[in-house]
Amino acid sequence: MDNNAINHLNTLLKGEQMAVESYEKFIRASEEGKIKSGLREIQHDHREHAAKLAERIQSIGGIPEYGTGITGVISQLRLTLETKNKNDSVEILKKAYDGEDKGIAMAEKIVKSELDEESKKLLDKVLSADHDHLKSMLSLLTEYGYQYHVQ
Repeated sequence: MDNNAINHLNTLLKGEQMAVESYEKFIRASEEGKIKSGLREIQHDHREHAAKLAERIQSIGGIPEYGTGITGVISQLRLTLETKNKNDSVEILKKAYDGEDKGIAMAEKIVKSELDEESKKLLDKVLSADHDHLKSMLSLLTEYGYQYHVQ
């Protein structure tokens, strides 16, 4: 059992769980059906990613850590305040895009750490899907007339 790899994978699991919770808030705050539907699809992917990460952690002898901890609680409180009484679906989608982008950056740092090949393959698939999420959100933003400038 590689405790370092397990810790990294549990960090990613926590990030996926935070994403699922965040998308729940985005879905509830959005009033535009097509945006809401797109956010649901992304949330579904994050649920699947969390399940696969938990399976991987168990397969290498670890125990998946469920829950988002104090970081997740603070993040969700902030997100609740930011989305409360907002019904601009494009603004909600922009917030989701920014959160997804930050999650990818965090995950990419972990991928560079020492992980076994099987874990790296899993993370490559997760990151590929996450990049696809950004593309789909950009497409929706463009469709609704917003020109998002990627930095």
